[in-house]
Amino acid sequence: MVSSTILHMAPPADGKGGMEKSKDKKKGVSTIVIDKTDTQMEEEDTPEEMWRVVLHNDEVHTFNYVIRSLQKVMGTLDKKKAFDICTVTHGQGQATVDTCWKEQAMKYCLGLQRQGLTASIAPDGKFEGGGKGGGGGGGGPESG
Repeated sequence: MVSSTILHMAPPADGKGGMEKSKDKKKGVSTIVIDKTDTQMEEEDTPEEMWRVVLHNDEVHTFNYVIRSLQKVMGTLDKKKAFDICTVTHGQGQATVDTCWKEQAMKYCLGLQRQGLTASIAPDGKFEGGGKGGGGGGGGPESG
């Protein structure tokens, strides 16, 4: 004759599952059965937000100086795109120079500030203001 004893642990708060211990007294062997509940951690799949590098208008620097500074700092802007950014900045008070990852946006912003220009960065999704445009790789602002 084989007898077995089943021990029940207090159920979890949801009232389901729990731990069940079944002890077989035949040969002193214990078997523990655990109701397994798969709980996966939610992975953060939110992509990193893009940031805008914004050039602000000032009454100190000439167009030629700003164009040369933009080309020097950005490295990928041609003279026409740099001129377009200057025109939008002068007309609207600010213009987007580029949209990129935050780390790169900070580098561009500091580079422009080292040239004596007034620049800032803003999260692309929360950006309010004129001179929208740009894009990865040094695109210029949209006209209009």
